Amino acid sequence: MNLIIAAEPGGITDMLRDTAETFGWDPWLFLSQVISFVIVALLLRRFAYKPILAVLEERRRRIEEGQLNAEKIKKELAEAEKRYQEILAKANADAQKMIDEARESAANLSERKQQEAIGAAEQIIAKAREASA
Repeated sequence: MNLIIAAEPGGITDMLRDTAETFGWDPWLFLSQVISFVIVALLLRRFAYKPILAVLEERRRRIEEGQLNAEKIKKELAEAEKRYQEILAKANADAQKMIDEARESAANLSERKQQEAIGAAEQIIAKAREASA
């Protein structure tokens, strides 16, 4: 039936008009809604979208900067740990050297005192032999 109407002259336009009236479509209302949408979209782009993008870009930059600082701090920490290990190794070596020197000194002192004691004992024995002779 619709095909028969469409075949008549002016039938398609009448059919479109009837459909538009059935659904309540008004071309001027549609045009005003399109214009309103474009205005709102432009306002949102200018006052909302760009500032939000700027904030997101700033945040991305700060995060990247934070990551670079974290890497720098990791390197500094590794260097500090290396210096700490070197200082600790040097201190241990110095302490071991001091212990070895103290042992050597104690051994020398012990040897010297032992020699002095032997010498004193020999003198006492010699005096005792002279006294008994």
